[in-house]
Amino acid sequence: MTRLKLLIFFIFISACTAGASASEAIYPLVTYKCNPKDDIITLTNSLLDSSEGASYKYSDENGTYSPWDLVEIDRRTEQTLIVRTKKITKKCTLSSGEYTVTIEPQIFSKKLSGACGASISSAFTVTFDGFDIMERTPFEDYCRGNSPIITRVTVFGKTSSVKIKRIPRYKFY
Repeated sequence: MTRLKLLIFFIFISACTAGASASEAIYPLVTYKCNPKDDIITLTNSLLDSSEGASYKYSDENGTYSPWDLVEIDRRTEQTLIVRTKKITKKCTLSSGEYTVTIEPQIFSKKLSGACGASISSAFTVTFDGFDIMERTPFEDYCRGNSPIITRVTVFGKTSSVKIKRIPRYKFY
């Protein structure tokens, strides 16, 4: 009986995730905040709902970014492709010194078609004193399945430690 309940639960979650991805546009939002007063850097990964996302104004001044703004798309050929990427580099001075945070796109498929073609996420790197204290880490490892998704990254200036909050994919989408 328990296995049957688990099977039904996973089928339900898969159907919900697939339905949300296929029926509405998804607008990813990455935020970056340097807060020397509280001695922390915060990165967040979230989604805007479709009514807000279409008109949302991402801005470097507000520390809000879309991974779609970090790719160049070539629509001239039969297959629409991602042909170039760019990175955002931010510097923040905390009590222990200067940190560099790099935000870049996490591309699941360079072809913008197929199961993962319309999906994109972001990745981050945190560098302190010339060393990566957090190597390139994607907020999402896969475009499907139920792998955990990183929703928050906090860098603490006092200890130079990095804390990561993850949630199951079905709670994110």
